[in-house]
Amino acid sequence: MGRRGQRKAVSQIPPQTRDGRLKKPAKTREELEAAIRLEMEDICEWPTGLAISVAPHEDTWKVLIMTEGPQDAGRSEMIEAIADRLRTQFDLKG
Repeated sequence: MGRRGQRKAVSQIPPQTRDGRLKKPAKTREELEAAIRLEMEDICEWPTGLAISVAPHEDTWKVLIMTEGPQDAGRSEMIEAIADRLRTQFDLKG
């Protein structure tokens, strides 16, 4: 006896890039900057005179760190680590 009204489950294939890698969700520059800043503020106080900017870089994106005065190596390493992790999760939109 046939089952009427039931649909077969259709497997959804995630979007892929031309070379077959899975496509990551995209965020705007502002969204990525805010995500980095939010995670940093959970770890330590965000110092005055520190600014970050997300910019396209080759086929991905990078974070630029700008400071007034000498750069705090420890904070810079934390920012880079957060950006490295986010880069594996998100592409830059636009």
